[in-house]
Amino acid sequence: MTRRTLPPRITAGPIHGLLPGSILGLLLACLPPVLAAQTPAFPVQITADSAEMDERRGIGTYTGDVVVTRGDITLWADRIVIHAPDRRPMRMEAEGNPVRAEAPDADNRPRVATSLEMEYDLQDEVLLLRREARVQTATEDARGERIRYDLARDIIRIDGTPEERVRITIQPGPE
Repeated sequence: MTRRTLPPRITAGPIHGLLPGSILGLLLACLPPVLAAQTPAFPVQITADSAEMDERRGIGTYTGDVVVTRGDITLWADRIVIHAPDRRPMRMEAEGNPVRAEAPDADNRPRVATSLEMEYDLQDEVLLLRREARVQTATEDARGERIRYDLARDIIRIDGTPEERVRITIQPGPE
């Protein structure tokens, strides 16, 4: 590991007294969303009974009690295919009976998503649940045939079918 020497602390000028973290925060707040998406990603940790990795195509297929963790989200499935061109995981496709994803919300309360098929877009932090889809949060329980769950913005879109209507239970808030 290479050690870097930090530049001397700024002690004069218009930003005197601002903490380095404050300066960094201001700079990051000014970045366009496209650049923010290019910030370093969390590593993806995988355990499975077996794995097959196609380095040329950037595809890894993992089967048998698969557990994938990235940051604070964990997925459990029977089979997960990870698309990682240039060794940068971009998308996961999962199958299971059911597939389960867990991630805390902004207040650190549990969020659980289950379905028979699930896709996870790592760049946009969006889960797409298909077949027997269900999302449970601290405030609601939503079911439908297809659910699109934007984890970053905490937005749930639910689609039903003529045979299977959308079902939602909203928990009352504190009085």
